[in-house]
Amino acid sequence: MSVYKVTIPHWEDRYKLSERTQPKYWLWKDSKSLPLKHQKDLRPSPLIFNKQAFCCDNLGQRFLKNATKAGKPNEWILNGQELYNAKMHYTLRKKVAAYYHDYFSKFIVDQLAPIKMPPGVYLSVSCDIFLIERGNMPDVDNMWLLEKFFLDALHLTNRIPDDDKDTVREAGRKRYHMVKDPSKRKLVFTIKFLKDEKENNHVDSKYCNSCGNVFPTPFYN
Repeated sequence: MSVYKVTIPHWEDRYKLSERTQPKYWLWKDSKSLPLKHQKDLRPSPLIFNKQAFCCDNLGQRFLKNATKAGKPNEWILNGQELYNAKMHYTLRKKVAAYYHDYFSKFIVDQLAPIKMPPGVYLSVSCDIFLIERGNMPDVDNMWLLEKFFLDALHLTNRIPDDDKDTVREAGRKRYHMVKDPSKRKLVFTIKFLKDEKENNHVDSKYCNSCGNVFPTPFYN
């Protein structure tokens, strides 16, 4: 068998940082950006608390800046952009990686036996992402973390010998599939055998200028 699939139903697209999001309040230095609904009640002088100056009303009540999030679970939504721009602290990065390694491993062990690699064959890994469309979605290319964590988990569960260049030669194809039914949210990882490029110099081209022949690409077993 040269094609393998692992399905993650109802996949978890977020990591819980804490049970409750701490409230944030408007600082006096940002008073010019205060929403109109608060400006009419703004006291002319700031409230000093813990050596910080806050915006408040005449009763001394501070204005909440994250009213829609405060008190709710604090969650990080899976998005490779925060790793790319180094916004995520390395300790949190390690926790997120460990969480998804363990999460994916459970499905891999249930659905996939160790893959025996024939000589001269490598692996190609892709991911189809079924999700409900929403505002402010990550760009699909920023979902590279899914394949990274999945490949790590394949190696950790001894389903593949390694996730280096000697085993995996192709990864990165991701596709969004928009669904309306929440029960249809899932990830589908596809693993294929990929022939050694040395067996055919035309592996990356449908048309060869040197010989004029047309070749299928890529070459799979």
